[in-house]
Amino acid sequence: MKTKRHLSLLAGITLLGSTALLSPNARAQTAAPTADENVLSYVEQMPAFDGGEAAKMNFIYSQLQYPEEAKGLGEAGLVVVSFVVETDGSVSNLSTEKSLSKSTDAEALRVAALTAGKWTTGRHRGKPVRVKTLLPIRFSLNENGDQAVLSRMPAFKGGQEAMIRTIYQHLTLPEGAKKEGVAARLQVKFTVEQDGSIANVAIADTKLKQVVANGSKLDYNDASSFKLKDKAVLAQLGEAAAKAIKQTSGMWNPGLRNGKPVAAEVTLPILISGGPNADQLSQIMLLSYQPNAYDSKSTYAADEVDAAPALKNEPLRKFLAQHLRYPDTDFEGTVRVAFIVTQDGKAIGPMTDVQEIQPAVADEIKRVFKLAEGNWAPATKNAKPVTALEEITIAFSSTKANNKAASKKTETADVVVTR
Repeated sequence: MKTKRHLSLLAGITLLGSTALLSPNARAQTAAPTADENVLSYVEQMPAFDGGEAAKMNFIYSQLQYPEEAKGLGEAGLVVVSFVVETDGSVSNLSTEKSLSKSTDAEALRVAALTAGKWTTGRHRGKPVRVKTLLPIRFSLNENGDQAVLSRMPAFKGGQEAMIRTIYQHLTLPEGAKKEGVAARLQVKFTVEQDGSIANVAIADTKLKQVVANGSKLDYNDASSFKLKDKAVLAQLGEAAAKAIKQTSGMWNPGLRNGKPVAAEVTLPILISGGPNADQLSQIMLLSYQPNAYDSKSTYAADEVDAAPALKNEPLRKFLAQHLRYPDTDFEGTVRVAFIVTQDGKAIGPMTDVQEIQPAVADEIKRVFKLAEGNWAPATKNAKPVTALEEITIAFSSTKANNKAASKKTETADVVVTR
């Protein structure tokens, strides 16, 4: 067996780690179960909370009641609840995947149960199906021993689409950037004050992309890797983004804690590439803002962290390549594997897209992950450990499989297991 070097990005996993969109592509897969059959972990269209991720988090933390017993003991941390989203949007089979304490676990399960009826059901091959879903809920206390989670995040008064339109009405690509032939993606941090005004606007990160031609496939890279003729371009891009954000001052509903307005920090991704066009608007709408007021997000996606979760003593892909064995099955195909590593280095999962149709393959992957218990280093963001989702692809391939389709699948896998 051999290890592929390139990393498969966590393309299908949504922000906050509550659900994962992993489309099965194994050759041996059969049709998805109907609503009264098996529960699936990964389907073509995962269940979605009504209103999106921001609405889900607002609902959860507006309902969350920190147990007095947990407060008194100073208990804080992450609880991960699993449940099945039924075909009618209800929830069932609630259980705790990661425990914190008896009282916090019970509260997390209570809040998860309240989401019943607020889900758009998952679908596979055009049919509604039952889907297992993970919901991380963080319990956090501030210095005074009070609940340190906003019950409502800051929100633009007209909604996200109105926010995007307002920003782009005031956003233009500086002439210097046009001459350099670059587009920019910036992370802008700012504070939404108690009265909805904007303060403390700062540029957290800047990435540039060389504009070669329409439809260019070049990705954004760190600004330090570009040899700009005019060094003032970076400052001009930052000023343009900051100016556009400042124009939204007074247009925000502030965050709430215990029913009272509080100042909260927001991070927004801003794309500048020659003017507000439909492509920009669609891209920015996919990048919802990340409130970082009193709590970090419960779970980060792979592209949101500075360093991904990893094994302490050797590369994960090398470890898997050394320990995975081909199970006694005629299965051939690529398996997507998702797992969470908490900020204290504990792994949750793995979850695979073949659990129901190829249990022997799924069990072998679980066996090897179990060997890595206690050996995880968490992801980091801003030099701090955070809980993060990661995805890898593992190809199971017979040595006799020499066709082009099989070859392409193994080339795109992170790890290849052969007989």
